[in-house]
Amino acid sequence: MLRYRNPETPSVKTFATALLATLLLGCTAQSSLDAPPPMTATAPAMPAPDHQSLTFDAGTQRWWNAATVYEIWPRSFKDSDGDGNGDFNGMTSKLDHLKDFGVDAIWLTPMFEAPSYHGYDFQDFHNVERDYGTMAEFEHFVAESHRRGIKVILDLVLNHISDQHDWFLKSARKEPGYEDYFIWRDQRPAGWGQAWSNQSNPEAVWHWNATRKAYYYGAFGGSQPDVNLRNPKVVAELDALAAFWLKKGVDGFRLDAVRYAIEDGALSKQADTQATIDYWTGFTRRVKAINPDAVLVAEAWASLDVVGRYRDGGHGLDSAFDFDFGDLVIGILNPASVRAADFGTLSDTPADKHRDDLWSNLQQRAAAAPMGYFSPFLTNHDKNRIMHSLQDSTAKAKIAASLLLTSPGTAYLYYGEEIGMSQHDIGEDRYRRAPMQWTDDANAGFNATGRNWIDLPAPQGYRGDQGAWWSRYWASLRGKGHSVAAQQADPASLFNHYKRLLAVRRHNPNLQQPQELRYYPVAETHAWVLQARSDGRETWVVINLDPANAITFAVPVALRGEHSEQLSGAKKTLGERAMMAAGESWIF
Repeated sequence: MLRYRNPETPSVKTFATALLATLLLGCTAQSSLDAPPPMTATAPAMPAPDHQSLTFDAGTQRWWNAATVYEIWPRSFKDSDGDGNGDFNGMTSKLDHLKDFGVDAIWLTPMFEAPSYHGYDFQDFHNVERDYGTMAEFEHFVAESHRRGIKVILDLVLNHISDQHDWFLKSARKEPGYEDYFIWRDQRPAGWGQAWSNQSNPEAVWHWNATRKAYYYGAFGGSQPDVNLRNPKVVAELDALAAFWLKKGVDGFRLDAVRYAIEDGALSKQADTQATIDYWTGFTRRVKAINPDAVLVAEAWASLDVVGRYRDGGHGLDSAFDFDFGDLVIGILNPASVRAADFGTLSDTPADKHRDDLWSNLQQRAAAAPMGYFSPFLTNHDKNRIMHSLQDSTAKAKIAASLLLTSPGTAYLYYGEEIGMSQHDIGEDRYRRAPMQWTDDANAGFNATGRNWIDLPAPQGYRGDQGAWWSRYWASLRGKGHSVAAQQADPASLFNHYKRLLAVRRHNPNLQQPQELRYYPVAETHAWVLQARSDGRETWVVINLDPANAITFAVPVALRGEHSEQLSGAKKTLGERAMMAAGESWIF
């Protein structure tokens, strides 16, 4: 680059001026036809930019924009009384651990009284699940969480309830006032089906009730009838339910199955209707009137543009899960694999992904809603555990954690993810929801009695064709570094990698909700190089996406120089080229 030039001397200027005058005089006698064509100055070509950019307005900052949320399956987290079921007191006993680990909020999967082990079919909205303890113990858990600066989010299902709920029993009997609490038809409607499958199958969603001698709609099966959210009485009842728990001190709700609240007809009209979006916008308004700081998170398994509609221009829900993110990470780290479609997705899709797909994901998020609206995650209670999906590779799991916790938006972790909890098998949800592995003792530190719900008979535990399996599975893992205690003692463990990432993320707004992102697609395709910027500050994220091999890549000019790497604390000087160890992550 030309940085300066020497000024011309006066003698040179004088000579040049005289020469020019002589030439001009000599040219006046020539015919214009003999004159040479005029010379055109061509500006030097500008080098192509070495990055792509996304800019966005961060908007109003709310507590959840900077939060990392930890999902707990209460039945499996920690059992304080030895009955085999995790409980509120058990969770309370682990709050200091979670605070030290670095989480900001806890999402509890359903903890209301229900006939099923999973709780997504509420039987009593206003009482806690008796297996988990008492209302007083729940209130103590919330208070102790708040004392440590940890928020509490409840799983709230407003689309459907249990067929054993009083409302349904009264509606089936046509008791006055309850006749239309659910969606009834004298004849089974044709053309309907599971809204996420796009295939006609009326028998899957319209169920016969012998008491009323009519069919009722249940998108998730006969045991979970959909409530009629066109009925103002039902809407008022559910508003009162939300108010009840907000007054108990909870900090918001994860809203289950938001896409299916109100149907306008068969198949394409069974999901994402305008009436559904309007319902959630109204629900948001009524919740915010009680607690403006309550967060409302949408579970909407759909494309990002569809999910963005539930924000409703800033009047609707606060946040929504990015269901694409985890699948992208798996596709990048497991080349040539195929992902089967999970519940709520449209079809099976090839899983082979490239780092450019991560950038495309960020572009799609930015196009659909403000960046802070989407919440990335790797796995949850409905998806196979990320460690299982990554073929039980700790190296891959560390890369996945780095990608998650350097991605903008509210990050969600699933209990046990931080120690690489895997699963015994696939095809049964219980495999994804097994007891937390606290220690290397015979029951993984889950309790002191050796009982655990997953090895007990149904309805909570195994089904008859499965038999007890967890104790044998855990015995095969004991003593091999798969517990919290073992990984806490190992500085190089997955647990400590997560903990370092959380500490860096917590103190770096650029990793939470930046104002600009710059992607540097360097020639080495395993190098993920991203710069996050806001308020004049820059943060660089560099990750080697190859879990098995070191890479060398051309360092962007803007990244060259001396840096303090935040995960390791090491000083690094980057020149034109840099080498990274297999699976290594840098944050500058």
